[in-house]
Formats: sequence, structure tokens, C-alpha cells
Amino acid sequence: MAIDLPPAIPPQLTQLNRIEQYVAGSSPYVGIVNGYEVRVSGDHHLNDEELAKIFAAAKTPSQAIILMNAMTIRKGHLLVSMQYAPDVNVVHVHAIQGSVTNVQGEGIAEYFTGLEGDDDLTRADYERARVMANVRSERAGVNYSARFDVDPENPANVALIFDPEPVEDHDATDVILKLGNEGSRFVGRYFGDAALSHNFKNGTNAAVAYQTAFTDLGESRGGEDYHRVQLSMDRPFASGLYGISASHVEYSQDLGSFALATGGSGGGLTNVPVLGELDEVLGGLLSSLLGGGGGGAAIQQVDLEADINAIVLSGEQVLAGDLDYRFNLFQSIEYIDSQIEVDTLDPIQDEKYGVVEVGVKYFGAKALNESLLRWSGQFSVKAGVTGDSGTLGTYDEFVANSTTTPVPEVAPAARTAEFILLKPKLAMKLPLTASSSINANFSAQFADEQVPQQQQWVLGGMSSISAYLPGVLVGDSGYHGLVNYEYSFPLNFAKITTSAFAEYGAAWYENVSGDLGDERSIADAGVRMRAEFDYDFTLDAVAARKIADDGFNDSDDLDRLEADFYITLKKVF
Repeated sequence: MAIDLPPAIPPQLTQLNRIEQYVAGSSPYVGIVNGYEVRVSGDHHLNDEELAKIFAAAKTPSQAIILMNAMTIRKGHLLVSMQYAPDVNVVHVHAIQGSVTNVQGEGIAEYFTGLEGDDDLTRADYERARVMANVRSERAGVNYSARFDVDPENPANVALIFDPEPVEDHDATDVILKLGNEGSRFVGRYFGDAALSHNFKNGTNAAVAYQTAFTDLGESRGGEDYHRVQLSMDRPFASGLYGISASHVEYSQDLGSFALATGGSGGGLTNVPVLGELDEVLGGLLSSLLGGGGGGAAIQQVDLEADINAIVLSGEQVLAGDLDYRFNLFQSIEYIDSQIEVDTLDPIQDEKYGVVEVGVKYFGAKALNESLLRWSGQFSVKAGVTGDSGTLGTYDEFVANSTTTPVPEVAPAARTAEFILLKPKLAMKLPLTASSSINANFSAQFADEQVPQQQQWVLGGMSSISAYLPGVLVGDSGYHGLVNYEYSFPLNFAKITTSAFAEYGAAWYENVSGDLGDERSIADAGVRMRAEFDYDFTLDAVAARKIADDGFNDSDDLDRLEADFYITLKKVF
């Protein structure tokens, strides 16, 4: 429940002389109900056509008053008080538009003080304030019953009161453990996660999470280790939800032994498969660095190390909302420092830059017979704002020093921090029965330049192009669409949700004349299952197979990244 909608203010019996004072000099609407003359005046927000329909449907004056009150509420006006007084065969009804004079409710009153003095409080006004208050109440473990208290001496004065009721056995702290083979774009197939999340009474949520790869289990892409740590905190205010997060990722790869050329036409690479995979990510830069010219050869063990640090400030505000829609504004400011080094060489990737993102979200719902169609849309613009530094924007220098022919057009040096991204998202859920639905979603990214590595469009893994590992499709721009049929059913020991899906994804690099500038795409289909057991234990499994692909010159690239299945186990304490 958290925070509910206040019940309607019921019609109130009053004295005739008070209504006569209210309506002095005005012309009421007059209708006949079962032989009684009903005179309606005041701020009822109903037009003559609506009143006529109500009087035609009502069997008694009392029923007409109730229907008028219900219609006013249905139109979203929360503080209209229907005052009525009978006088022989005439019933006088006067609607008084109230306003919130004060808000009472320990812990959440601050979220609704902006409603004080509103001369026409609507359901949409209330809902906009309720969203952030609801976040706080859920995190604090307190439900609130809302109600209006009308001043009997002056019905235009209304107090908004929230009565608290603590949630029994509320647990403010979660410890989360997770194991799975969801894979990574860079290192590892098998991962373990541990996280701690705590909700404070003031609505603040603080969390710390750690992830590592079990590279000894195989399929590690030559990875030696992988570690990710993230700290995050956010809090709801009356104006919106604001947060900060910081993360650190480090991983290393053993690239093997290489015959580094000291003369002649270049040396041989003794670990080509691992190098080839990484070399594609870095645009041929490793080949250029490790296969240089000169006579002779020296065998050398080569290791790669990467560090990625990021800090993000985020915010989200509710601009408008009601029972069937919500319109949000969101924004973020992000700073990223991403470095990749190969032993004693200069950093082959040194990307330090800032990013600003601004976007809007829309959530909608519509009743269809006994079902509720839900959909959402999102659009944001993301832009680099700090200018180039490190390896960013150094393509001319890279071309001048390159020993590779032709010079790769996709490389860290070709990326720039001066980019603009357009990021649309769409989603839809159409229930077919109480336990089944059709779902669809679409997301995309369109760039104007080659973007830094952490801004690239990446597909593959449990949630997109699941027939392959993460990173099967990488580019500056791309899109992904998915349609599935979902069916849920309960068992004695778990709730099972299954789905059959088909998806299509594509990616390409910007400002490239070669094959990498062409669209590469994959279509696949598969099945997904989630089992939610008692004691907050969840199992997720996905298996998919390719239907078609296009734009790949070498099928070995796809075969190497094929994924038989994914499975994760999660336990929340």
C-alpha cells in the first residue's frame, strides 16, 4: 500500500440558510428527479450535459447527489465538497471548492506542502507529489492512509492528513549473493556477486556491490582476474530522486608469448586467437604495437591491464502523472577515466572525459476489457562535454606512426569525447490472460562520431542476443528489438515464469569507410525461465540459437562467441 489516494469527501448535510448565502446572486442548474426539484450551484466542475445525464439516471435526489460527487472525483477534482439541504419538494446542492490549508503526517508531510493553497487540487497534482513520498515510505517501512479533514465551519478549508502504520517485520537491509555464467565483454564467463543494500528512515538507500570473475573455470578470454566495486546512494526529495554512484573496474589478461620483431618484416604472434579478439576491440592497435618492424625477434610474455573508474550524479523528477500515466524528466552528469596498458608500453587506451545526459520517460496504461495494456517510452540525449585528452582525438598522430597497412579506421585514437548520442527506448506489455502476456521492447543508440569505449553500443549476453556472449555486436550506433510470449504458473515450491522470444540486433561504427562501417546484425530465438522460490531464492536461465546473421566476414568470430546457455542463481538475505 505505502501511500494511497485519499477517499472522496462525502456529501454533507447543511442548513438551508447557509446554502442561500452561498448562492445569492447566482443562477443554479435545475433538474427534476422523481418529482423533486434539485437546484445545483457552486464549483462542481460538471457541465450541463453531464448533469442532465446524472438526473436522467438517478432514482432519488440522494442518488443524484452521490452521482455528482462521484463524477467530480472521476474528473480528478479531489477537494469539492457537496453541501445539500432539503426544503419540502426542493433539494438545494452547492459545491464548494476547497483548498489544502495544512498537511499532517510525520516523515512525509514535506512532500505534500507544495499542495497547500492550491485552489483546485486535482488527482494529478496529488499523484505528482505522492510518487517521491511513496519511495520514502516504502524504504522506511511505513504505510500511510491518507484522508481529508473538512473544517465544518468553513468547508473550503481542508487538512490533508496521513495516518502512519508501520509495516510488520520490515527488513531495511538486504544482503545479495549471486552466481552465474552471464559473461563479460572483456574477461570471464563465470561470475560471483555480493551486495549490501540498506534503507534508512529518511528514505536514503545506500548500497555497496562487488563482482569478480572465476577465470579458472575456463572460457575466460585469456583473463587472469576481474574485479568490480560499486558504491551508490540516493534519496527522494519533494522535488525528485537524486543520487550519486562511484565504480571501479580492473581486469587483466595474459596475452601469451609474442615474438617481438627487432628487424625485417616483423615477428610472429604465438597466441593469435586471444590477440585477435582483443585486437578487434582496439582496432588493430595491438598488432601494430607488438608486430613492429626490424630484424630478429625476441620472445616476450605480454600482459594487459585495464582500469575503469566512473562517478555519476543523477536525478529524476515527476513532471506530471495520474492513475494511468506518468511523465518524468531525468538527467545525469558522469565522469569516466578508462585506461588500458600493455606491459611497459604507453597506454593504448587513455580516455578521460565528462558526459551529460538529459531525457524524458513516459509510462502509460489503458484498460482493454479485463486486461491492462502498459507501455513506456524514453528518449535521451547524451553528449561529451569536456573535450579530447589522452588517446581521444589523436587519430592523425596514430596514422602518422602506424606500421599497419591499411591503417585501421576503428581504433582508440579515432574516438572522441566530443560526441552526441540519441537514445530512444520503447516497451509494451499486453496481458492475454491473468497468467500470460505478449511483451515487446526496442532500444537504440545513434552516434555522430566514434565514441569512447564505455559509451559504445554492445549486444550479447542474457538480456540481448542471448545466443552469444556479451560483445558479439559492438559499435558506436545500433539497435535491438525483442518480442516474447510470457506465461507464469505457481507450483507448491516456486513461482515459475517462462517465455519464448525472438530478437534482432545490429551495430556499426561511425565515420568508417570499410566493413566495420557497415551494419552487422544477428537474429536469434530462444526460451527463458525464472523460478522464484521461497526465502528469496531466484533462478534465471536462458538458451537461444541463431536464426540468421549478416555483415560478418569470418564465421569463426561468431563461433568463438557462441553461448550454449546462461544461468544465474541469486539469494537475498
